[in-house]
Amino acid sequence: MLGTLWEGILLGLALSLAAGPIFFMLVQLGIERGVTAGMTLSAGVLLSDVAYVILVYFGVEWLSELPDFKWYMGLIGGIILIGFGLATMLSKYKPPKDIEITARTYGGYFLKGVAVNVFNPFVLFLWIAVTGNMIERGMELPERATYFLAILITVAITDFIKLLMAWKIRAYMQPKHFQWLRYVAGTGLMIFGIALIYRVWG
Repeated sequence: MLGTLWEGILLGLALSLAAGPIFFMLVQLGIERGVTAGMTLSAGVLLSDVAYVILVYFGVEWLSELPDFKWYMGLIGGIILIGFGLATMLSKYKPPKDIEITARTYGGYFLKGVAVNVFNPFVLFLWIAVTGNMIERGMELPERATYFLAILITVAITDFIKLLMAWKIRAYMQPKHFQWLRYVAGTGLMIFGIALIYRVWG
């Protein structure tokens, strides 16, 4: 069981350190709006991951075998990423004191995390691969639960650490730097969106 726990932690670390679209969104939000806003986005990602884990565990990996499933999911996910990227690049930075942070605002951050993760077909394929590996190795239910929990908890903890580091960087940034950050984050999201569409189109 201990070996399973460590394997889950290591995979969680690998996933959290991958510079995907969530990474760019998380860092930008953490620097501009703080740890709470960033963790709200991370919670949306975590919830969608849990949903994928449950769906895959109960055997809906057949979804990935449906005609054009990967194509439609990739196309929708790519368009969402490009849309978020454009919106990020074109929006103007406003200091936190000029923005009223409400439950609705946090709800938007949460839904953004859900949307970006859900419409990335490679997230589903990742969990299918992880589940297939567990089945092949003959893991029992307690081991599977430990493995999944270790991955998800590790990702959540490392997201929190990244947000703390991003918030520390904030003290050294001027208003123009925040706008540059939006250009970088927006460009990164658009690149991932285009790459996602290219992969499924090819």
